[in-house]
Amino acid sequence: MTALLGVAVFVFWMWLYPQALHYHEQNQLFLFTWDYLAERLAVPGGLADWLSEFLVQFFYVRPAGALILALLAILLQRAVWTAAGEHRSLYAPSFIPSLLLLVHMGDVETLVSFPVALLVAVSLCPLFCRAGWHRLWLIPLGWWLVGPVIAVPALWAAVAGLKWQDFAMLAWLAVSVYALHRLLADQYPLQDIVSGLNYYRRSGVTPVLQAVIPAATLLATGLCCLRIRTRHPRILEAALCAALALGTWGGVSASCDKDTLETIAYDWLIRNERYADVLKRAEKYQPRNPVSACSVNFSLFMEGQLRQRLADFYQCGTEGLVLPSIRDNLSDITSAELLWMMGMPNITLQYCFDLQEAIPNCRKSGRFTARIAECNLVNGWYARAERYLDILSHSLFYRRWALDRKALIRDESRVAADPVYAYIRSVRFRNDFITDYAALDKMMAILYNQNKDNFMAAEYYQAWQLLKQRRAGHE
Repeated sequence: MTALLGVAVFVFWMWLYPQALHYHEQNQLFLFTWDYLAERLAVPGGLADWLSEFLVQFFYVRPAGALILALLAILLQRAVWTAAGEHRSLYAPSFIPSLLLLVHMGDVETLVSFPVALLVAVSLCPLFCRAGWHRLWLIPLGWWLVGPVIAVPALWAAVAGLKWQDFAMLAWLAVSVYALHRLLADQYPLQDIVSGLNYYRRSGVTPVLQAVIPAATLLATGLCCLRIRTRHPRILEAALCAALALGTWGGVSASCDKDTLETIAYDWLIRNERYADVLKRAEKYQPRNPVSACSVNFSLFMEGQLRQRLADFYQCGTEGLVLPSIRDNLSDITSAELLWMMGMPNITLQYCFDLQEAIPNCRKSGRFTARIAECNLVNGWYARAERYLDILSHSLFYRRWALDRKALIRDESRVAADPVYAYIRSVRFRNDFITDYAALDKMMAILYNQNKDNFMAAEYYQAWQLLKQRRAGHE
């Protein structure tokens, strides 16, 4: 059953919801530096956050990301079973926390630091049961390293011991958390400290399952110790597992927002240049929002079908071609990509900077940082580009790319010979002027008139006029 859990979780992330792996990876940038480690350890729950970001960087490779999340699910299930102790009997309840986490992570803003912290906390349950008065320092240390889920081993030790000293430790937990908050983390609201600073990407928001799962973990550990007399224990276990599987399927279906899922899927496919797959998904179901329209129209252009098939998909006027700058961490990605290819590196630079600064938990992004470096490189601002490349050189999956670009900018002839950078330089604007979204179609016309090879600018200009006429006709 444990192996089946691992296979099911792997299949889920590998084929049913792979875009979430991509979303997590592009909203952080793990660096192999002591400063980066110190920055994480300086806040409550920092070790769990650092460990999770170390793991999430491998989501760059989809099978690795699916395998990591499958292993986390297996390890948590085994940790619950181990924490139940010598009197354990029922095996099926040990799956409850792992399955609830699968449901909870259907919300793409749930960070991997939450399951990592919960795994560490449950693994500490046997230690806390034996620690006695050593919990006086284990509790505050554990809270600082993994966050508020350290309450799980403290509560389990109290339930298992049933001594007044054990329950006194619960009061010590509250006192130590409050004292550490006042002394070392007073800049954060107490609500965020209690619910967990790094468990959810959006601060000030605490999903219900984030509070339910630790309680369910304690309950599941206790249920494993139940002694149920039956002639067919395996049938009972199988029935419980089947009920849990059905409940998980229903929970995942309810927790995954279909429009968000599709929008992130379009971005993931475009990043991997799978434009035909974007159109196939949109033919089955397309969210009715400008972000999805922008992604679908860009894929139509890349497949050579922009003007011919505009009417086949949802349109919302010219915003469905290029979005005006929206300061969040998702909406502008496709617009930034097509503006880069069209020869507008300065506007691309603005969009990518806004995308990165809008990441809700204030992380950096390897993907956005790389594009910012390229915009500076194309403009000949090599010192600025090198600063961004230096940051990327401390990462794992962006390191080789960054080192190659650093070597490139030391030789102007190599930059001029690079097919991508040479093309962007040849089609970009030759004169400086103040840009305005309302005049973006005129900017496309200027790009085409100064360089007739800029086929993209011509196509988007004509599609822009067509959609503008349609909107005027409806009005």
